[in-house]
Amino acid sequence: MSNADVVLLDLVEFVPEKDKPSAREGLGDVVRQLREGGAEVFAQVDSELLYADLHACVCPELTGIVIAHLESVAQIEEADALLGQLEDERGILHGTLEIVASLETAEANQAASQIASASSRISGLTLGRAELVMDLRPEPSGEIHLMQYLMQRLITVAGSAGVTPYGAWWRAPDRGLLATPENTGQAALRGRAIGFKGSFCVLDNQVEPMNQGFTPTAKEVDEAQNLLEEYRAAVSAGAASIRRGDRIFDAGASLQAQVVINRASACAVHNKSKADAKAGRPVPAP
Repeated sequence: MSNADVVLLDLVEFVPEKDKPSAREGLGDVVRQLREGGAEVFAQVDSELLYADLHACVCPELTGIVIAHLESVAQIEEADALLGQLEDERGILHGTLEIVASLETAEANQAASQIASASSRISGLTLGRAELVMDLRPEPSGEIHLMQYLMQRLITVAGSAGVTPYGAWWRAPDRGLLATPENTGQAALRGRAIGFKGSFCVLDNQVEPMNQGFTPTAKEVDEAQNLLEEYRAAVSAGAASIRRGDRIFDAGASLQAQVVINRASACAVHNKSKADAKAGRPVPAP
C-alpha cells in the first residue's frame, strides 16, 4: 500500500448505485485492516444515504467521515446525532469520530461558515468535486471559473472556525483524479502556498508527491530558523524589524517562519508515529 497518511474509503463517487449495498458489506473489516497498516481511515459517505453508510463504516478503528453532497447545517446535525448513537452502541468514546464537510454545491459554499461551526466533530473542510457539481465554466487560461475564489474563501472560513482546510490547486490539463506525479506535486505546492494543509488524491503514484508538496523542505526550515534567530536578536537589541536585501521582516514574518518550523516538526512526529504503528511498535498518546 502507498505511504498515505489517511485512507479514504469512498462510498459515493466511484461506486455505482446498484453496487452500494454490496460495497457496504464487510466495510468495518476493511477499516480495521487498513488501520493496522498505520494510516488513519475515513469513509466518504453520501449526505442522502447517511443511515446506511454510517451503519456500515462506524467502528472503533475509524477516524471519521467525509460527507459528500452536503448542503445544509441540518445534514451536519443529523450526521452528528447518528454518529453519537453509533458510538454509544459500538463502544466508542462519545464524540471521537470526526467530520470533514465537503462543500461541493453553491448552497454548501453559501452556508460554509454555519456548516463549519455546526458540530464540534467537524475537523476539516474541503471543496470536494465542486467543479463537477457547480456551474463553473472553463476559462481560456485553463483555470476553472470561480475556483480560486472558492479555495481562498474556504481557507478563510476554515481558519475562522479553527478547522483544517483540505485541497490542492489543480490546473489544466488535469483536475486531480488522473494527474501525473509531477502535476500532483505542483498542485500540492500551490495549495500549501495559499493555505491548504493537505489534500486528497486517487492514484498510488500521487501520494508521495502530495506528501512532499505539503511538507516544508529542509531548505525552507533552515531559512525559517535563520530568519527567526536574526529577528529575535534584533528585537533583543531594541529593533522592531530586520532588513534583508529589498525586504523588511517584522513580527508577522517571524510568525510565518515559526509556522514553517512547527509544521515540519509535526510532519516528522507524524511520520514516526505512522512508521511505529506499521511496525507494531507502541505509539505514544497525543
